Parts: sequence; structure tokens; C-alpha cells
Amino acid sequence: MTKRGIFILTLTMLALAAIFSTAVATEVRVGSMGGVGFYTHDNSNIFYFPGAIYSYSGQVYGEFRSKENDNSYTVGVNYPIGDYSVVGVYLNRPLPFIVSADVLEDVRVDQTTDVFYGTQMSQFDLGFKLSLGMDSYKRDSLAESPELKESARYIQFAAGVSSDKMDIGAFVELPHAKVELSGENETWSGFGFGAIGRMFHGEGPTKLVPLIAFNTRKITDKISVTGSPEEEFSDLNLGLGVGVNHQLNENSLLVGAVELFGLEQSKDKYTSGGTPSSTATTTISRTTLPGLYMGLESKIRPWLTGRLGAAQVWQVFKTKDESTGNPAEETTERGTQYNVSFGLGFNFGDFTCDAAINEGIFFDGPNFISGETNSLANRLAVIYKF
Repeated sequence: MTKRGIFILTLTMLALAAIFSTAVATEVRVGSMGGVGFYTHDNSNIFYFPGAIYSYSGQVYGEFRSKENDNSYTVGVNYPIGDYSVVGVYLNRPLPFIVSADVLEDVRVDQTTDVFYGTQMSQFDLGFKLSLGMDSYKRDSLAESPELKESARYIQFAAGVSSDKMDIGAFVELPHAKVELSGENETWSGFGFGAIGRMFHGEGPTKLVPLIAFNTRKITDKISVTGSPEEEFSDLNLGLGVGVNHQLNENSLLVGAVELFGLEQSKDKYTSGGTPSSTATTTISRTTLPGLYMGLESKIRPWLTGRLGAAQVWQVFKTKDESTGNPAEETTERGTQYNVSFGLGFNFGDFTCDAAINEGIFFDGPNFISGETNSLANRLAVIYKF
């Protein structure tokens, strides 16, 4: 497999972990509850279920994912239009993978601007989302180097329907990158689509929440010169789970979930140029059997909410290499991951601040006592309701 292929497969597997593994699927509030965001209602769900945006009309919403790193921050607003509609705009939303993937030197797209439209229907809420990221670069012809043009873009269209009892979302995406140099064109482009659905089944304080998520993507890297090599990347992701959403009392919520099956698979197929051609294929997969998640949220005071979560997953990792004229080589590893999370929510009038707390500060104490430099929080989210 080429160096570029290794780079892309690594990025893809990281993306799959971030998007389709329930343990890290959402933002600060539900992340502090062990990653149970797909099994409870939360305003971060709108990026998977666009129809849910109507339930969070009248909010300014900011996610601050990494300390003093503005490029990791997302800020948006859900603004009501009339009596039954809402428009949302979000800046700097992170992409699940980088468009250009080492094909281009001066251009990359890893963030998008998202525009939502949601409206209330008679039986459900309907929502749409457009995500767009673009970048380009041009170097004029010089004596020692020819003219260079690079461009990249990412477009995603998504739609969804939501109600108190169910959420369904689906999307299509069009990643594309191109470099033009010395009369040669290299293009990196493809197509992807996916769908996710969940139900809240039951009456009273306890709801059973079945979930299914699916996504696939295929990207081809081509050079315009006849006989040049070609590289094809694809990934397939499937998740099946079931959760329990239980309102213990007016102030406390308990969420538990089992990821029954999770598959994240990424493939790189390289075809050499010339005659005869040869192929080399590397497939990396991760299977989750099973994953266990639990989270608790409780209002301690009117201005203070506490959260605690835990997640443990058992996984099998496989790497398979195949090439023309050679026997296939396969390696398998098994492992388990366990994570505990802790968070606090602070409510001041119309403002809410959620923090993913670094528990180390409670073990070591403040800097003037221990000399340690633990941050109070790892991530923050701020919401203003109007």
C-alpha cells in the first residue's frame, strides 16, 4: 500500500471512531455521560437528525473542543422564522475526514459551514441541512516552476424527520479535490451516503431506544495521463444498538445502551499503470462485539447539574493485505477499551455552560497546592436560549 493510502486509511478509521462509535458520538453534555448521545434527546443530535432542529429553536450554541484552539470551535444559531419554521447556521463544523487526503500540498478542507431549515408538520418535524467546505490555491508560472492550481470542496445534503417517538436522518456527500500541473490533472473525488434511525418506544418514564446507523463512501484518485496508476478508497460502517432512557425523577435521567454490533471497514485498492497492470489491496476493519455504555445526569441545584458516564467496548482489529501474484496476509488483534467521564452543567438565567471535567484536578488539587497544571475542563459548550 502506498504512503498516501496509509495516510487516508488512518484518517478514515479515526473518522469512523468519531462518528459511528457510540462512545464518542456526540458533544460535551452527552460525552460526559459516557457517549450515550444517540440514545437520548440532545441539541447536538441535529447534525445526524436534521428534523430535530425545530425542537431547539431559539438557541445560540457553541462547542469549544480544544483549549485555546479557535479552529476546533463551532458556533451556530437556531433562529425561529414565523410560527412554524427555524433556520440554523453553524460555522466551522469539523468533517469526519480531510478532503484532499495528502493529494494536494497547499489546500485542505476539514471544516464546513452548515445551513439548516426546519419546519413543524402535522405529525412530525421536517428538516434539511446543507454542508459546504471549499478551498483553492493558484501559483503563477515562474522560470523555475510551471503554473499550479489546486482546489478542494466538500458538499453534503441531509434531510430528516423527527418526533417525540422517533428520529430518522439520511445524507449524500460529494467530496472532490483537483490539482493541475504541467498539463496533467489529478482528481480525487467520490460519493457517499448514509442513514441513521432510532425510536423511543414505551410510555411513562422508561423508553426503549433501538438504533441503526449505516454509512458508505467511495473515492477514486486518478491522473489524466494514460497508463498512470489509480487508487480507490472505500469505507463501510454499520452500527446496531439498543438503549434504555429512564427518567428516575424530575431531576435525574439514567441512560444505558448496548452496541450489539459495530463494523468499521476501510479499503485501499492500488492499481499500477502499464501493461500488464497489478493490484494491491489493504483492508482495515474494526468489529465491536459488544459495547456497553451508561450515563447519569442529575440536577444538584437549580444552577448546577452533575453528570457521570462510563463506556467499555470489546473489539477485534483486522488488517488484510492482498496483491497480484502473492498470497494474502492477515493479522488479527483483540482488545478492550474502558473510559469514565465526568461533567458539570452551570445554568445562569438564559445561559448554560457544560464542561467535561478533568478529574485529575480533584486528585491533585489546584496548582498552588500540588504544583500540577491540570486544566479544570477538557471541553466546553455554551448555550444561550432566547
